[in-house]
Amino acid sequence: MLQSIKKHAVLFGGAGFIGSELVGALCGDNWNVTVVTKRPHRHRNLLVIPSLRMVEPGELSDEKIGSLISESDTVVNLIGILNQSRKETFQELHTHLPERIARICLQNGARRLIHLSAFGAAVEAPSEYLKSRGLAEQALQTIMQQGLDCTIIRPSIVFGSGDSFSQLFRQLLTLTPIVFPLVAPNARIQPVYVKDLIGCIVHAIKVEPAQCDSYDVVGPQTYTLRDAIELIDQLSGMRHRIIGLSPMVSRLMAALMQFAPGKPLTPDNLRSLHASNEAREDTPAPYGIQSTRFESVAGTWLNRQSNRLDRFRMEAGR
Repeated sequence: MLQSIKKHAVLFGGAGFIGSELVGALCGDNWNVTVVTKRPHRHRNLLVIPSLRMVEPGELSDEKIGSLISESDTVVNLIGILNQSRKETFQELHTHLPERIARICLQNGARRLIHLSAFGAAVEAPSEYLKSRGLAEQALQTIMQQGLDCTIIRPSIVFGSGDSFSQLFRQLLTLTPIVFPLVAPNARIQPVYVKDLIGCIVHAIKVEPAQCDSYDVVGPQTYTLRDAIELIDQLSGMRHRIIGLSPMVSRLMAALMQFAPGKPLTPDNLRSLHASNEAREDTPAPYGIQSTRFESVAGTWLNRQSNRLDRFRMEAGR
């Protein structure tokens, strides 16, 4: 029998691309949500939601985490970065912080912790990004053996309006005339639609823990990176010739692009691409969620006309 749920969730890192979608889903289901984010001024659009409270925590000390968790019995950790810096490292944000949140949840008797990891996360992974995620999962499994009710969700590359995958490549294609050089063209990916991922997270919050305490969440279709970029090119109304780069040239390109504004590609990103981004054929759909194919929805935010309208709305403050 299900326990009574207070319907108040604390979301760490809940103002980003995935977090904003989760906020909408939970608040639409009459949840009160506290979003913990370092830069609330960047997400003023969320403040119009009456059942949402946004908190800028400053330094996330154990005491601060404990005070936030004590307000709710449901906690979701969405904190993650694609590239690290001196101030924000994979070790601190992906490994140490999730372990601290989990231990404090156990101490405070939190009903449910949902931890968002990454598909391919493993302590022996080839990239520092995936290795740091894997170390966090290892630590959480230890705490779960002590009685913590936690579900780990490992999504593949996540796509949707405002994502950091399709939008990045669309921008790079727009800036490149005719011929587009592509690193790791044969890397295989199985991207998942953000709304399908949110459906899995919401189900994980609401239901009793199943026998499985972790889920790989992937889309229904496997693409080579070349196939995916060709789709983005086509759906954006462009016609580039995609030229796949050799492994050696791909490494050189990543070494150079890590110094470009926004770090569109780093050597560690490249190593993550070469890790397993394709699930086994027998991988079940978590909680029975049906997956959405990339090409069936991506045109709504990739085509040029819709992007112009989005830009006009943003400039108009709407």
